[in-house]
Amino acid sequence: MLSHRKYMNIKTLFILLFVFFQNSILFSQLSNNSNWENQAQTFIKKFYEKQFDFCYSQFDESVKKSFSLELFKQAYSQLEFSSGPMVSIGETKVVEQKGYHITGTQVKHKNNELIIEITYGNNGKIFGFFFKPPKSKSDDNYKSPAYVKKSLFQSDSITFDEKYKLDGILTYPLTGSSFPLIILVHGSGPNDLDETIGPNKPFKDIAEGLSSKGIAVFRYNKRTLKYGEELSKYDSLTLEDETIQDAIIAFNQLSNHPKIDKRQIYILGHSLGGFAIPQIAKSTSTAAGFIIFAGSNQPLEQKILEQYEYISNLKNNQGITKEILAIIKQQVDKISSNNFTLNTPKDSLPFGAYPAYWLYLNQYKPLDDIRKIDDKILVLQGERDYQVTVTEFNNWKSALSNNTKASFILYPELNHLFMEGKGKATPEEYSKPSNVSEKVINDILQWVKTSN
Repeated sequence: MLSHRKYMNIKTLFILLFVFFQNSILFSQLSNNSNWENQAQTFIKKFYEKQFDFCYSQFDESVKKSFSLELFKQAYSQLEFSSGPMVSIGETKVVEQKGYHITGTQVKHKNNELIIEITYGNNGKIFGFFFKPPKSKSDDNYKSPAYVKKSLFQSDSITFDEKYKLDGILTYPLTGSSFPLIILVHGSGPNDLDETIGPNKPFKDIAEGLSSKGIAVFRYNKRTLKYGEELSKYDSLTLEDETIQDAIIAFNQLSNHPKIDKRQIYILGHSLGGFAIPQIAKSTSTAAGFIIFAGSNQPLEQKILEQYEYISNLKNNQGITKEILAIIKQQVDKISSNNFTLNTPKDSLPFGAYPAYWLYLNQYKPLDDIRKIDDKILVLQGERDYQVTVTEFNNWKSALSNNTKASFILYPELNHLFMEGKGKATPEEYSKPSNVSEKVINDILQWVKTSN
């Protein structure tokens, strides 16, 4: 399972430090503002000069409570390890957003290019700081798989929800009047509707692949992508707010869509979305079935530590040192301690998340809850997936052993994104253009057809 919405995202090759604001900003939308531009340029130059004490002093006190100087120093080694030495620092542009000044600076490294995004408050202090690939490059490298036939389906933009309005896309076949529907629920992190990871767009592959073969699919931008700033101040935020509520709202709204057969609506949850399927199922009792797509069933904090340990043992370990592992383990252990409560300081927890989030997850038992669901369930898993492992696939099988309507498929050659590879899986795979295997598309198609 991937790391939580505003933290280090192991899913990518880019180190995510302080994403208190999940709203992605396009470099082309930024404008010149010399004051903030100069401040960002100074900070970035000193960062590459390893003047870490100066840089850390520029962060707001609220940020410092969530991220230590030691981890900030480690960010440099991680970045240099994965991207190579810095070659040049490009121009900085600025966008104003709800009282904050967000700077974007293009930086070229030996192995790649990235944008350093820094969010300044009016007090001149830094509230947000992270690295991201230039969006245009990710989009330019994406290629539709051969199984997508654009002449066979169409796409409609749909906005749903009331309090948190979200944009989505419904794809459905051109011929016919009423179609089965699959709603796609994201993994963790502030995902867009394609679940974009570098040049890869697994949700787009699934949606357009299935709609080319007769099934409608709805995908949408995640709440934490659009409302990250607001949600970052929400100290009682849980998985319900992050993921579950929007999946239920999408289900209810699409049930009344004229192109959809309301008797054949399925929900697919990827990674964290799969973890949430048992909870989503409780409020979507009329759904025709559920797909657990590399869904975890183990405590999230343990999965984070497990992923860090796995990557630390790779040849390219992304600069994850013993010091980083020790800090993460100490924070993870805090969650499982007997004195963990809502009053536990969030700066002592993984990545400074509020204790309410972790307490909810501690009380949620997906394997117990899935046993109470007697609907059709399809569990899909890549054997090369190091983020959600075969052990968890087997846990689902055991928990669903009495459900005669449950099906299970394990793909030896696929990773967490259900894309093909060989040998030991690594984070670098996510930076290489690929597509969801057609085997997966066809298996989902066949499962839906036999559900009729």
